[in-house]
Amino acid sequence: MISIGVRLAAVEPRIAAAVLFAGSYVPRSIVEEARRVSIPLLVLLQWDDRWNDRGMALDLFDALGSTEKTLHANTGGHTGVPAFEGDDVDRFFRRHLG
Repeated sequence: MISIGVRLAAVEPRIAAAVLFAGSYVPRSIVEEARRVSIPLLVLLQWDDRWNDRGMALDLFDALGSTEKTLHANTGGHTGVPAFEGDDVDRFFRRHLG
């Protein structure tokens, strides 16, 4: 759930970078907390996810306070994240944690 990831990224100093999957309802309080997130972020969004609101996910991405944030949007449903995103996630973590 992206709300838990945002909350942790905002309050847990041991988290240095995060990958978030934009795929759940986002309460207004989490959008406000997102402004406090300052770590590097990679957000994965499935464009055709019928179970999750794309507009809400984009609003959350806009609210994230990080100066280094990237959004990867792919066609497909909730479970259709392309395998190549794993390579990008790996590069992201190597860059920020390696």
